[in-house]
Amino acid sequence: MHTGTQVALRETLTAMIGTYKQAVADIEQAYAMLHNAKSRLQSSYSTQYIDVIRRNNHGQTDPKEVDTTLKEIQRQCWNGIVNRLELKKMLSIKRREALDKQLSGDSRGYEEVPPLPELTEENVISMFQDAAARAPEYAKEAAFEVFDWLRPHSGRTADLKTNEKWRIGKKVIIGYAVEAGYRGAFRPGYNYEKNLTALDNVMQMLDGKGGIKSYRGPLCDAITESADGTGATEYYRFKCCKNRNLHLEFLRPDLIQKLNKMAGGNRLGNL
Repeated sequence: MHTGTQVALRETLTAMIGTYKQAVADIEQAYAMLHNAKSRLQSSYSTQYIDVIRRNNHGQTDPKEVDTTLKEIQRQCWNGIVNRLELKKMLSIKRREALDKQLSGDSRGYEEVPPLPELTEENVISMFQDAAARAPEYAKEAAFEVFDWLRPHSGRTADLKTNEKWRIGKKVIIGYAVEAGYRGAFRPGYNYEKNLTALDNVMQMLDGKGGIKSYRGPLCDAITESADGTGATEYYRFKCCKNRNLHLEFLRPDLIQKLNKMAGGNRLGNL
């Protein structure tokens, strides 16, 4: 990370973390004041049924509910900082999914979702620097993920002649990759935006250009900005269909050949 970029990042984080810490202090004080007000009212009016703090899951009012509130605020603030730093675009598909689960507070499923760390400048800088340092590793992971994703071997697009099972050809059809947007246009499918972003990252890596510059990548941006669901970027020509299929034609066969060689090979016999 360049010195100027690091200084600007720290200045931004100092302001954002400072706002967060002051808000936490204000909220804790406000909850304490509400609890005291409730106690005085209940004592003065000889009743336990005056509530000024929202009830918890047990139907009780409890000043400890501030912990739940502050945990949710911390989660939302982490989301804001991760988006501001455009951290997700550095990650592979699997690692982005893991981060998304942390940021959403999604604890469903069999795998335990680790809690978010305390929101401090040190933790944010550490997360960002770690992702930046490991970007080449994540890009290689993404190459394998994208390779497997572009060769549908199950589902309703698996048997289409356009899709080749053992390699990526000149054209592919990807199911559920897009959905209807506003005013008849299209947008990337909610569950597959990360895949399209990873695809752009891999193509740029193979082209020797480093990672994508925009938050979601040129392909996602072009799909969203297209009035009729068709268009082209540096690496693809695309067409969005009402059945949610995305037709991609690769404009750089040399890069696809590199991807086939990198992510294919002997490993295909084990898939």
